[in-house]
Amino acid sequence: MKSKLTAKTAFLIVLLYPILAILASFLARIFFGSMDAPQRNTNIHEVIGRGMYGTIMVSVVLIVASIYVFKDSTRDTFFERKPFGLSKLYYLFPLTWAGVALFALYNVDLSSYSFGVILRVIVATLAVAINEEVVTRGILLVGLRNSRFAEWLAWLITLVTFSLLHLVNVLGGGSLVILLVVTTGGTLLYISRRVFGNLFVPIGLHALYDTAFYLLTGAYAVGENLPGKVLDIQLGSFLLLFAVSVLFLIFGRKLFHRDTIGWE
Repeated sequence: MKSKLTAKTAFLIVLLYPILAILASFLARIFFGSMDAPQRNTNIHEVIGRGMYGTIMVSVVLIVASIYVFKDSTRDTFFERKPFGLSKLYYLFPLTWAGVALFALYNVDLSSYSFGVILRVIVATLAVAINEEVVTRGILLVGLRNSRFAEWLAWLITLVTFSLLHLVNVLGGGSLVILLVVTTGGTLLYISRRVFGNLFVPIGLHALYDTAFYLLTGAYAVGENLPGKVLDIQLGSFLLLFAVSVLFLIFGRKLFHRDTIGWE
Protein backbone atom coordinates (compact mmCIF):
# COMPACT_ATOMS: atom_id res chain seq x y z
CA MET A 1 0.00 0.00 0.00
CA LYS A 2 1.36 3.44 -0.91
CA SER A 3 2.47 5.67 1.93
CA LYS A 4 0.50 8.65 0.62
CA LEU A 5 -3.24 8.67 1.04
CA THR A 6 -5.54 8.82 -1.97
CA ALA A 7 -9.31 8.67 -2.19
CA LYS A 8 -9.09 5.00 -3.16
CA THR A 9 -6.94 3.96 -0.20
CA ALA A 10 -8.97 6.16 2.15
CA PHE A 11 -12.23 4.51 1.10
CA LEU A 12 -10.56 1.14 1.60
CA ILE A 13 -9.73 2.12 5.19
CA VAL A 14 -13.35 3.21 5.72
CA LEU A 15 -14.58 -0.17 4.50
CA LEU A 16 -12.07 -2.06 6.63
CA TYR A 17 -12.82 -0.04 9.75
CA PRO A 18 -16.09 -1.85 10.70
CA ILE A 19 -14.42 -5.20 10.04
CA LEU A 20 -11.50 -4.22 12.24
CA ALA A 21 -13.92 -3.07 14.95
CA ILE A 22 -15.76 -6.42 14.89
CA LEU A 23 -12.49 -8.37 14.99
CA ALA A 24 -11.20 -6.25 17.88
CA SER A 25 -14.45 -6.73 19.77
CA PHE A 26 -14.14 -10.49 19.30
CA LEU A 27 -10.57 -10.45 20.58
CA ALA A 28 -11.61 -8.31 23.54
CA ARG A 29 -14.19 -10.91 24.53
CA ILE A 30 -11.50 -13.58 24.46
CA PHE A 31 -8.82 -11.71 26.39
CA PHE A 32 -10.95 -9.49 28.64
CA GLY A 33 -14.08 -11.59 29.06
CA SER A 34 -13.70 -11.74 32.83
CA MET A 35 -13.24 -7.97 33.20
CA ASP A 36 -16.85 -6.90 33.00
CA ALA A 37 -17.72 -3.38 34.03
CA PRO A 38 -20.02 -2.68 36.98
CA GLN A 39 -23.66 -1.64 36.63
CA ARG A 40 -24.51 -4.27 34.04
CA ASN A 41 -28.19 -3.33 34.19
CA THR A 42 -27.67 0.31 33.25
CA ASN A 43 -27.08 2.10 29.97
CA ILE A 44 -23.55 2.99 30.96
CA HIS A 45 -22.52 -0.67 30.65
CA GLU A 46 -22.94 -0.37 26.89
CA VAL A 47 -20.06 2.10 26.97
CA ILE A 48 -17.65 0.59 29.49
CA GLY A 49 -18.19 -3.10 28.94
CA ARG A 50 -15.75 -5.49 27.28
CA GLY A 51 -16.21 -3.73 23.95
CA MET A 52 -14.22 -0.79 25.32
CA TYR A 53 -11.03 -2.82 25.07
CA GLY A 54 -11.74 -3.61 21.44
CA THR A 55 -12.26 0.08 20.75
CA ILE A 56 -8.87 0.87 22.29
CA MET A 57 -7.25 -1.82 20.11
CA VAL A 58 -8.71 -0.16 17.02
CA SER A 59 -7.35 3.21 18.17
CA VAL A 60 -3.84 1.78 18.36
CA VAL A 61 -4.10 0.26 14.88
CA LEU A 62 -5.40 3.49 13.32
CA ILE A 63 -2.75 5.66 14.96
CA VAL A 64 0.02 3.29 13.86
CA ALA A 65 -1.38 3.24 10.31
CA SER A 66 -1.62 7.03 10.22
CA ILE A 67 1.96 7.48 11.38
CA TYR A 68 3.82 4.59 9.76
CA VAL A 69 1.73 3.15 6.90
CA PHE A 70 0.64 6.49 5.41
CA LYS A 71 3.72 8.35 6.60
CA ASP A 72 3.76 10.75 3.64
CA SER A 73 0.34 12.00 4.71
CA THR A 74 0.80 11.87 8.49
CA ARG A 75 1.11 15.60 9.01
CA ASP A 76 -1.87 16.33 6.78
CA THR A 77 -3.93 13.76 8.69
CA PHE A 78 -3.45 15.57 11.98
CA PHE A 79 -2.80 19.18 10.94
CA GLU A 80 -4.24 21.65 8.45
CA ARG A 81 -1.79 23.05 5.90
CA LYS A 82 -2.91 26.68 5.97
CA PRO A 83 -3.47 28.76 9.10
CA PHE A 84 -7.04 29.84 9.65
CA GLY A 85 -7.45 33.34 8.24
CA LEU A 86 -11.17 34.01 7.96
CA SER A 87 -13.55 35.72 10.38
CA LYS A 88 -13.11 34.79 14.04
CA LEU A 89 -16.88 34.21 14.14
CA TYR A 90 -16.17 30.75 12.74
CA TYR A 91 -14.95 29.78 16.19
CA LEU A 92 -18.52 30.10 17.45
CA PHE A 93 -19.58 26.95 15.61
CA PRO A 94 -17.36 24.43 17.46
CA LEU A 95 -17.68 26.44 20.68
CA THR A 96 -21.44 25.92 20.52
CA TRP A 97 -20.81 22.18 20.39
CA ALA A 98 -18.59 22.47 23.48
CA GLY A 99 -21.18 24.61 25.26
CA VAL A 100 -23.91 22.04 24.69
CA ALA A 101 -21.66 19.28 26.02
CA LEU A 102 -20.77 21.28 29.13
CA PHE A 103 -24.44 22.08 29.78
CA ALA A 104 -25.31 18.39 29.57
CA LEU A 105 -22.39 17.54 31.85
CA TYR A 106 -23.60 20.15 34.36
CA ASN A 107 -26.92 18.31 34.57
CA VAL A 108 -25.33 14.90 35.21
CA ASP A 109 -25.83 13.42 38.67
CA LEU A 110 -22.19 12.45 39.21
CA SER A 111 -23.05 10.88 42.57
CA SER A 112 -24.66 8.05 40.59
CA TYR A 113 -21.24 6.87 39.46
CA SER A 114 -18.02 5.81 41.11
CA PHE A 115 -14.77 7.49 40.13
CA GLY A 116 -13.72 4.29 38.36
CA VAL A 117 -16.83 4.26 36.19
CA ILE A 118 -16.41 7.91 35.22
CA LEU A 119 -12.77 7.28 34.34
CA ARG A 120 -13.71 4.30 32.18
CA VAL A 121 -16.32 6.38 30.37
CA ILE A 122 -13.72 9.06 29.62
CA VAL A 123 -11.28 6.45 28.29
CA ALA A 124 -13.97 4.74 26.21
CA THR A 125 -15.29 7.96 24.65
CA LEU A 126 -11.77 9.19 23.92
CA ALA A 127 -11.02 5.93 22.10
CA VAL A 128 -14.24 6.21 20.10
CA ALA A 129 -13.45 9.83 19.25
CA ILE A 130 -9.95 8.94 18.09
CA ASN A 131 -11.27 6.16 15.86
CA GLU A 132 -14.08 8.10 14.22
CA GLU A 133 -12.15 11.34 13.78
CA VAL A 134 -9.02 9.66 12.39
CA VAL A 135 -11.10 7.62 9.93
CA THR A 136 -13.41 10.41 8.71
CA ARG A 137 -11.88 13.83 9.30
CA GLY A 138 -8.35 12.46 9.18
CA ILE A 139 -7.65 9.68 6.71
CA LEU A 140 -10.72 10.08 4.50
CA LEU A 141 -10.62 13.89 4.33
CA VAL A 142 -6.91 13.91 3.43
CA GLY A 143 -7.34 11.15 0.86
CA LEU A 144 -10.09 13.14 -0.84
CA ARG A 145 -8.00 16.30 -0.80
CA ASN A 146 -4.98 14.48 -2.24
CA SER A 147 -7.22 13.24 -5.04
CA ARG A 148 -8.31 16.81 -5.83
CA PHE A 149 -11.88 16.57 -4.59
CA ALA A 150 -13.53 19.96 -4.06
CA GLU A 151 -13.49 20.86 -0.37
CA TRP A 152 -17.30 21.07 -0.12
CA LEU A 153 -17.55 17.57 -1.62
CA ALA A 154 -14.87 16.25 0.74
CA TRP A 155 -16.86 17.71 3.67
CA LEU A 156 -20.07 16.12 2.39
CA ILE A 157 -18.51 12.69 1.88
CA THR A 158 -16.93 12.71 5.34
CA LEU A 159 -20.27 13.81 6.80
CA VAL A 160 -22.19 10.98 5.11
CA THR A 161 -19.51 8.46 6.10
CA PHE A 162 -19.56 9.66 9.70
CA SER A 163 -23.34 9.23 9.77
CA LEU A 164 -23.24 5.77 8.20
CA LEU A 165 -20.75 4.61 10.81
CA HIS A 166 -23.46 5.32 13.40
CA LEU A 167 -26.31 3.74 11.44
CA VAL A 168 -25.69 0.44 13.22
CA ASN A 169 -26.78 2.14 16.46
CA VAL A 170 -30.17 2.92 14.95
CA LEU A 171 -30.53 -0.54 13.43
CA GLY A 172 -29.76 -1.95 16.87
CA GLY A 173 -32.75 -0.15 18.35
CA GLY A 174 -31.27 3.27 19.00
CA SER A 175 -33.13 6.50 18.45
CA LEU A 176 -33.17 8.09 15.00
CA VAL A 177 -32.62 11.42 16.75
CA ILE A 178 -29.14 10.21 17.69
CA LEU A 179 -28.33 9.73 14.00
CA LEU A 180 -29.55 13.26 13.28
CA VAL A 181 -27.34 14.61 16.06
CA VAL A 182 -24.40 12.72 14.57
CA THR A 183 -25.07 14.21 11.13
CA THR A 184 -25.24 17.70 12.60
CA GLY A 185 -22.18 17.14 14.75
CA GLY A 186 -20.17 15.95 11.76
CA THR A 187 -20.34 19.44 10.30
CA LEU A 188 -19.35 21.17 13.54
CA LEU A 189 -16.43 18.79 14.07
CA TYR A 190 -15.27 19.46 10.50
CA ILE A 191 -15.35 23.20 11.23
CA SER A 192 -13.39 22.68 14.44
CA ARG A 193 -10.60 20.98 12.50
CA ARG A 194 -10.49 23.86 10.07
CA VAL A 195 -10.53 26.75 12.53
CA PHE A 196 -8.22 25.21 15.14
CA GLY A 197 -5.90 23.79 12.49
CA ASN A 198 -5.62 20.23 13.78
CA LEU A 199 -7.47 16.97 14.39
CA PHE A 200 -6.87 16.93 18.13
CA VAL A 201 -9.48 19.58 18.94
CA PRO A 202 -12.31 17.70 17.18
CA ILE A 203 -11.18 14.53 18.96
CA GLY A 204 -11.41 16.33 22.28
CA LEU A 205 -14.77 17.94 21.48
CA HIS A 206 -16.12 14.62 20.26
CA ALA A 207 -15.03 12.85 23.46
CA LEU A 208 -16.39 15.64 25.67
CA TYR A 209 -19.81 15.48 24.03
CA ASP A 210 -20.02 11.69 24.21
CA THR A 211 -18.87 11.66 27.83
CA ALA A 212 -21.50 14.20 28.83
CA PHE A 213 -24.42 12.47 27.16
CA TYR A 214 -23.38 8.94 28.10
CA LEU A 215 -23.22 10.03 31.74
CA LEU A 216 -26.49 11.92 31.38
CA THR A 217 -28.38 8.77 30.40
CA GLY A 218 -26.10 6.05 31.74
CA ALA A 219 -27.47 5.77 35.28
CA TYR A 220 -30.86 4.60 34.07
CA ALA A 221 -31.72 0.94 33.56
CA VAL A 222 -31.62 -0.50 30.07
CA GLY A 223 -35.05 -0.14 28.47
CA GLU A 224 -36.23 2.32 31.10
CA ASN A 225 -37.95 5.49 29.90
CA LEU A 226 -35.70 8.47 30.42
CA PRO A 227 -36.95 11.37 32.59
CA GLY A 228 -38.48 14.33 30.81
CA LYS A 229 -35.59 16.59 31.79
CA VAL A 230 -33.07 14.30 30.12
CA LEU A 231 -35.19 14.04 26.98
CA ASP A 232 -35.57 17.82 26.90
CA ILE A 233 -31.80 18.27 27.08
CA GLN A 234 -31.30 15.77 24.26
CA LEU A 235 -33.92 17.38 22.04
CA GLY A 236 -32.88 20.93 22.85
CA SER A 237 -29.25 20.07 22.12
CA PHE A 238 -30.13 18.64 18.74
CA LEU A 239 -32.27 21.63 17.77
CA LEU A 240 -29.55 24.10 18.76
CA LEU A 241 -26.77 22.22 16.98
CA PHE A 242 -28.96 21.75 13.92
CA ALA A 243 -29.70 25.49 13.80
CA VAL A 244 -26.00 26.32 14.13
CA SER A 245 -25.13 23.90 11.31
CA VAL A 246 -27.74 25.49 9.06
CA LEU A 247 -26.31 28.94 9.84
CA PHE A 248 -22.90 27.68 8.80
CA LEU A 249 -24.21 26.41 5.47
CA ILE A 250 -25.86 29.79 4.88
CA PHE A 251 -23.14 32.16 6.06
CA GLY A 252 -19.94 30.15 6.46
CA ARG A 253 -19.37 28.52 3.12
CA LYS A 254 -16.13 30.41 2.54
CA LEU A 255 -14.56 27.66 4.59
CA PHE A 256 -15.09 25.38 1.58
CA HIS A 257 -13.01 27.57 -0.75
CA ARG A 258 -9.91 25.75 -1.86
CA ASP A 259 -7.67 28.73 -1.20
CA THR A 260 -8.46 28.44 2.51
CA ILE A 261 -6.86 25.00 2.88
CA GLY A 262 -3.50 25.53 1.13
CA TRP A 263 -3.86 22.48 -1.14
CA GLU A 264 -2.10 22.77 -4.48
